[in-house]
Amino acid sequence: MAMVFINKAIIMQYAHSMTLLTLQQLATTLLIHFGRQMGYTRAKGVDITTARRLLPISLFYNANVAFALASLKGVNIPMYIAIKRLTPLAVLIAGFFSGKGKPTTQVTLSVVLTAVGVIVAAIGDFSFDLPGYTMALTSVFFQTMYLVLVEKSGAEEGLSSIEIMFYNSFLSLPFLLFLIIATGEFPNSLALLLAKVRTLQNFFQL
Repeated sequence: MAMVFINKAIIMQYAHSMTLLTLQQLATTLLIHFGRQMGYTRAKGVDITTARRLLPISLFYNANVAFALASLKGVNIPMYIAIKRLTPLAVLIAGFFSGKGKPTTQVTLSVVLTAVGVIVAAIGDFSFDLPGYTMALTSVFFQTMYLVLVEKSGAEEGLSSIEIMFYNSFLSLPFLLFLIIATGEFPNSLALLLAKVRTLQNFFQL
């Protein structure tokens, strides 16, 4: 809940969501790297073979976050949270078709009931924003693919959640850097971010 509110507040003040995602992934990579160096985590170092296998997971993860941040520009917080509740239904369907097996009746009914609630909420949304809804639903799709692949790859590679997070962040950096430069966000987005930081510093000094 806190993450959604903070992301919404930041996006309202700073529209360059791809730059924010790049900085987030850079910070995650550095924190896990130095945490490993100082002995706070037992995460393994980078393995090229593993990195190649986890590349699709990294792409799905970043696509999920990118579309989620972009959707927050037009979708209000309650509806964003409601739409993201469709993810369990999508994971359930994906798992069924991928041979994971049929879930229990109780699980199926609870997930379907949640999905029905989302539809009812969307019908009554007076601030309906079609582009925002489209991006939020696209985020649900990418999050579903990410979760399915993480479960499969994590088991195959014997990786911990921290190691998968590290590979996600590390592998996404070249792609994200290219993207923010190609779309024209950088370097204007960085200059604006520094200006926002200076404003906050001046505010706290007062």
